[in-house]
Amino acid sequence: MTCISNNKIAAVAGGLLALAAATTGVAQQAAGGDRYARTLADADITARHNVQIQQQLGSQQDEIASLEAQIAGLDATAVEVQSLLQRMFDELTAFVANDVPFFKQQRDARIEVLRELMTSIEATPSEKYRRLVEAYQIELEYGRTMSAYKQALPDGREAELVRLGRVSLLYRTVDGAEAGYWDNERKEWVEDDDSAAAIEEALRIAKEETAADLIRVPVPAPKGGRS
Repeated sequence: MTCISNNKIAAVAGGLLALAAATTGVAQQAAGGDRYARTLADADITARHNVQIQQQLGSQQDEIASLEAQIAGLDATAVEVQSLLQRMFDELTAFVANDVPFFKQQRDARIEVLRELMTSIEATPSEKYRRLVEAYQIELEYGRTMSAYKQALPDGREAELVRLGRVSLLYRTVDGAEAGYWDNERKEWVEDDDSAAAIEEALRIAKEETAADLIRVPVPAPKGGRS
């Protein structure tokens, strides 16, 4: 039987989550006590950052390929690895639940599909592991991209949202009357009309209506920082 270290698989899972959260950590450190942080670098800086992340991801993918080959030989001993796979699922679920709530419906639906897979007696350990890693990699990709989409606010008003990695989730009502951002510490939307122009620029960049440029957007101060 092929032997595999639980710590080794857990390290890959932890590494993927760490990479997924990396953009947030870097931005918070750069912000210090300043409520406003630079969250979109110019093209050269962004390119260098993406190369670094891609190199890290490549290293993780090599490790994943090796582990998948080993796990494929463990299907007959599913009980031995089920607890480890469950831990990976639980950590992913907690990560998504505590993250900035962008694409909430899609991400919650992905977690529910995985939840059903984890309880399936027909699914093999290698299949469960493959699907878990796919979900981890999707979360990683969110941290280095930006997008714009429409969503109703809690009071029912329709708004345009723009996501900058997982650092900032900004909104502007479709009538342009209000703008603001999601405060992940307070778990609520915060109106911030002073940043309406920056949010408008971020929306235009996310929609590819204008070239990427350096912008300043509202983000909550890190824990322990000055507001």
